[in-house]
Amino acid sequence: MEEIGTNIRLLRKTKNVTQEELANALHITYQAISKWENGSSQPDIALLPAIANYFGVSIDELFGFKLQAMTNKERFIRFMADTGVLTFGDFALKMGGNSNYYINSENFCTNAQIAKLGEFFADCIRENHIEFDGIVGMAYHGISFAAATSIALYQKYGITTNFCHDRKVNDSRGRMVCGHMPEAGERIIVIDDLVSSGKTLGERIGQLTSETKASVAAILVIAQKEAGAKLLAEKYGTKVLSVISDEDITYAVRDGIV
Repeated sequence: MEEIGTNIRLLRKTKNVTQEELANALHITYQAISKWENGSSQPDIALLPAIANYFGVSIDELFGFKLQAMTNKERFIRFMADTGVLTFGDFALKMGGNSNYYINSENFCTNAQIAKLGEFFADCIRENHIEFDGIVGMAYHGISFAAATSIALYQKYGITTNFCHDRKVNDSRGRMVCGHMPEAGERIIVIDDLVSSGKTLGERIGQLTSETKASVAAILVIAQKEAGAKLLAEKYGTKVLSVISDEDITYAVRDGIV
């Protein structure tokens, strides 16, 4: 366990969390974290599963196995490939052209996979220092992703936020939102699975903001195409963030991650 303190510090810095935040999540003192990181003491073995779960790594990785070799993005790409979400071949794109990979977000089909995805999204929100008042999941894939993200924000970072999801068909009262109704001026993070052309998602965000008068603090997806992301960013004057990009996948293939 000699290197575990160094690895915890590396993971904490990568996640952009303080010793106090990590200590609160583990229900211990920040002084204990400090001692681990400077090598004067080591975590109790009973804490290892909680520490690994907090950082979204295995216990092997916590001890340094391949920790230095894989970045968070590479770990996520490997996670998608292992779950069958990311496959490779020659695929025609709806917006025209071809791609050598395909992301099928419907293959996130177990609670463990959805929970892990929520953690990656929550980490992305924290790492980009987004100020927001609520989370909105876009029907249909974005609903479970947004719910998992909201839970991860609370369990991992202690953040309480409003949550809702949109409806493709209004209910009997004409409402297009299920859950907390965003109010005028509220800053919302819109969560969906992918951004390709950006046209369909842009239209639905337009309907949502027109009805609620909320502002879009960020749009968060698994992956994005540059053209679609640019369209949405310019239209709503906001950030379009993705856990990974085309370039990340290209590099992961090149480096043998997948």
